[in-house]
Amino acid sequence: MRNYIGKHFAHYTLMLNKLILAIITILAAAAQPAMAARPKQGAVDRFTSSKAISHALAGVCVMDLATGRVVAGCNIDKGIVSASTMKVVTAASALELLGKDFTYHTRVYAIGDIDPTGRLTGKIRVVGGGDPTLGSRHFKERTAFVDTLVQCLQAAGITEIRGSIELDRSAIPDQPVPGYWMVEDIPESYGTGYHAINFADNQTLVKFTRQWDGTYLAATARKIPGLRLNCHVREQFKGDTINRPGLTSRLYYNGGLLQIDGIVARRRRGRENFASWYANPAPHRLLADSIEQSLSSHDIGYHPSTEGLSHHTGDTLQLLDYPSPPLTEILESMLFRSDNMYAEGVLRTLPLAAGLPATTANGVRIVNKLWKSRGLDTDGLAMKDGSGLARNGWATPQFLCDVLRLAYADRDSIGADYSQLLPRAGREGSVKRLLLRTPLRGKIVLKSGSMGGVQCYAGYYPASRPRYAVAIMVNNFPSKRSQVVSQVQTLLLDLFGSN
Repeated sequence: MRNYIGKHFAHYTLMLNKLILAIITILAAAAQPAMAARPKQGAVDRFTSSKAISHALAGVCVMDLATGRVVAGCNIDKGIVSASTMKVVTAASALELLGKDFTYHTRVYAIGDIDPTGRLTGKIRVVGGGDPTLGSRHFKERTAFVDTLVQCLQAAGITEIRGSIELDRSAIPDQPVPGYWMVEDIPESYGTGYHAINFADNQTLVKFTRQWDGTYLAATARKIPGLRLNCHVREQFKGDTINRPGLTSRLYYNGGLLQIDGIVARRRRGRENFASWYANPAPHRLLADSIEQSLSSHDIGYHPSTEGLSHHTGDTLQLLDYPSPPLTEILESMLFRSDNMYAEGVLRTLPLAAGLPATTANGVRIVNKLWKSRGLDTDGLAMKDGSGLARNGWATPQFLCDVLRLAYADRDSIGADYSQLLPRAGREGSVKRLLLRTPLRGKIVLKSGSMGGVQCYAGYYPASRPRYAVAIMVNNFPSKRSQVVSQVQTLLLDLFGSN
């Protein structure tokens, strides 16, 4: 009997030990994510308590892409001005709604009669479809549009045009720039407007030439039809310590006037002249002028005339259907260079593709509807434009991470890996210098965003087959921007450097 009891007691003891071991194993496994997250939260805490950040409004979110769980963060649900990280939302929305292979189309027609000698009596109509890359120096092959058009005229046997070159801009009837942009931004090369016909990045190079009396003359490097330039710029007087160097500019779209005023610092002899890029308010006029010049160089006669054209009826011949690069290439260029005009174009393309007026407001409504249908709390997004240049546009760190998570999760259905459209820190684009001499160089992809008192980043780690989405947003910092960027680098290294 004693042996029986002892035998069964030993058996039950063994079973109990196994049960206890199993429970410990389960608890340890459950604790592993928390233990792994603890160092990450410590990194965030050190970041927010650093001298450069402590008096600023800062938000951080680190999200596990597989589970959607926030593994570390602070102020993840606070609305923070996002600057150009708003482009993350715009680009992801476009991929979801338009598809990776979406293209813009610019179509050209010959309308009128073509006689046996090749004379067209009528007009050449260019119908803009909102392509932001037309004639862009960032897409080298896109500068060939005008030459391609002339080649199509030659292929159609047209040797002379008696009539007009008509630019149809009806596809994008809204104002070129969002109403929330500051007037100081609108004349700058980063603040150029979006049109149905965009050409040569909607920019113009202005050259400033110093005169003997220290004043400057200004002229565009190439004549821009319809643009008037008014310049009151002078060199800083010797001993003038009151007036700080700096230029201010205003662009009046209705009047086609670019006003530039200010003072430039004294420069060494031989370097007094300089140049700067500004917005071109009428890119369609530059395109028309480029077509006219190309016609002349290819011996196609052009005789502008409107006589009798309003009542003229004739054949309509499509000469050219010029597609843009696919959407993925446009978005990659937009995100790498942080191009505001591209971002506004992409946002306003969403309603255009849906058969609605191509306004900023309609684009914002479509973006909100999309992410709300995907289960996101769109109260975490206050979108005022597609680029983030509007000072009153904001998002929460968690909302940015949620969008990044869903966009990456949809890579198979979209047919494009969103993480591969963002630039690699330390190597490319607007984050080329971030993490440059660190172990994370090239191993994390980020979109940056900055303006006065704002420094933000959003992206993925690692750069290939990412595990985390991350958003770091800092507003109203009293320290130098370089100190904030330094703390961001320290945070990223603390979060991911050991991996």
